[in-house]
Amino acid sequence: MDIATLLGIGGAFLLIAISIVIGGSPGAFINIPSILITVGGGLSAGMAGFPLGEFVNGLKAITKAINPGMPDPIETVDFLFDIAKKARKEGILALEADIDAFYARDPFFGDIMRMLIDGLEIEEIKSSAESSMARIDQSLSTEVSVWETLGDLFPAFGMIGTLIGLIQMLQNLSDPSALGPGMAVAMITTLYGAILANSLCIPVSRKLKYYKDMRLLYLEAYILTAEAIEKGLNPNILKQKIAGLLGVEVKEG
Repeated sequence: MDIATLLGIGGAFLLIAISIVIGGSPGAFINIPSILITVGGGLSAGMAGFPLGEFVNGLKAITKAINPGMPDPIETVDFLFDIAKKARKEGILALEADIDAFYARDPFFGDIMRMLIDGLEIEEIKSSAESSMARIDQSLSTEVSVWETLGDLFPAFGMIGTLIGLIQMLQNLSDPSALGPGMAVAMITTLYGAILANSLCIPVSRKLKYYKDMRLLYLEAYILTAEAIEKGLNPNILKQKIAGLLGVEVKEG
């Protein structure tokens, strides 16, 4: 679990809430029409920009920002090193006994190793893997894009709500006592949009992008492993290559 995501987003909303309570009149910051315009409008416009299924999956991807399920990089280096070491010592066909473990770790890796064990040429394996990698990249990029889009739309609809509120306020210029409350309500939608964008959407989109890039690095490491096994590369050399790719330091084993 990525505790930083929970602490960051939760802390941002908590500090805003505390500031509102300390300032007094927290009820003044609750306005149903403003919520409908900002949240409802932003979500509706965001939905219009994506196929429905991809938009819904993008919203659900917030769970990946909290619990990405990424393997430990050092453990991954050791895992791939052991596979290469076994293949070099016992032969590629010896990996057949571990195929279920490969799929359990990552279906992408399982597919690569299945093709390698079946004797496909490495160029054919890499071509198939890169096609799968491109599909994964597109899917993950769409999830990031959904949250980036919402980060743009919520403030925009907040401004729309403010303009609506200002127009309604100007209709009551004959009543000076209504100007102050009217202005406060008009500004709430802008506040809602700014809070949602900066405390939720932008952090989530950046975290999803970070994990998307990490996921692609792991896929690249799997391809490197298959290539190294097929070419009979020294496992220690492979270990250092993967460690460099994943940004960790390991000792030769």
